[in-house]
Amino acid sequence: MKHFIVILVLGVSLFADPLQVEHTFNAAIQKAKQQNKEIMMMYSAVWCPECNYMKEVVFKEKEVADYIQKRFIILMLDVQKDTLPEGFSYPGIPTFFFIDKNAKEQDKIIGGSKAGKFLKKLKEVK
Repeated sequence: MKHFIVILVLGVSLFADPLQVEHTFNAAIQKAKQQNKEIMMMYSAVWCPECNYMKEVVFKEKEVADYIQKRFIILMLDVQKDTLPEGFSYPGIPTFFFIDKNAKEQDKIIGGSKAGKFLKKLKEVK
């Protein structure tokens, strides 16, 4: 029985989502201040294929996940459930907003891409 539990725990941890995600703007701002990081806010929808590709493929690439986790607090907002904070606008989804710990937008990436290209764009973010 002990071996089964160990195998179960290892199996679950191998398939766990690599990124820790916030779902409210205020929680992300608070965490950004505590950890002295910027926020990467993804505005997306569950019905958006490009959004799902980013979440299910690109963000699970080790190099991308490691870079994001090291530099950013990740905030995921859904266009059907969440209102963008005041002062933010988007031309389409997915849109990635890069926000400082004072809640000011610093940069934006519109649309998704393959892991290598997205990582390159991330490294160019102001």
